[in-house]
Amino acid sequence: MTGPGDERGGGPGSVAEAGVYQRLRAHLAYLKMADAAAALPGLLDQAREQHLGLTAALERLLAVEVDAVEARRRAGRLRFSSLPEPWTLTDFDFAAQPGVDEALVRDLATLRFLDDATNVLLIGPPGVGKTMLAICLARAAVEAGHRVYFTSAADLAARCLRAAREGRWNTCMRFFAGPRLLVIDLCRHRDYAEAQAVSAC
Repeated sequence: MTGPGDERGGGPGSVAEAGVYQRLRAHLAYLKMADAAAALPGLLDQAREQHLGLTAALERLLAVEVDAVEARRRAGRLRFSSLPEPWTLTDFDFAAQPGVDEALVRDLATLRFLDDATNVLLIGPPGVGKTMLAICLARAAVEAGHRVYFTSAADLAARCLRAAREGRWNTCMRFFAGPRLLVIDLCRHRDYAEAQAVSAC
């Protein structure tokens, strides 16, 4: 794999070699592989310095684009998820909450419950970290490549009630049924009362 200044293919800086390089950049641009195109000059230098074979150099070039695409997809999943905090399981202090079964939580973090389509219900008094754990598990699902959506019980009730009144029930149900994991936070009677008041507006 050579660049514009490589001695092979016509000598240093040859017109032929420069033409190949420009066509390669054009191919990457046409395929919308902008990150690979940006990395190409540096990768060509690495290929020469490290005497990389063509296969190894191509693998590095494509890996740059794959990583960039996955980063964009992950960012999109995070935006869609509407997670209110960036917490992960490493942020949860199990020592401060001895009533929380750490082994069970870490088993849930494997996300096997998604494959089994099992519901997870976190029950406990205020302040024990139910919301934080739910967000941590949701973030793990996002990082694993799943579509996730986080909502409060009040918002869910308000949106469903409004959709029913406006004849959009099926559309609303399709939206909430779409994510692989739907997280509903905080079920309190006061939330439903507030949701009904908002929907009446």
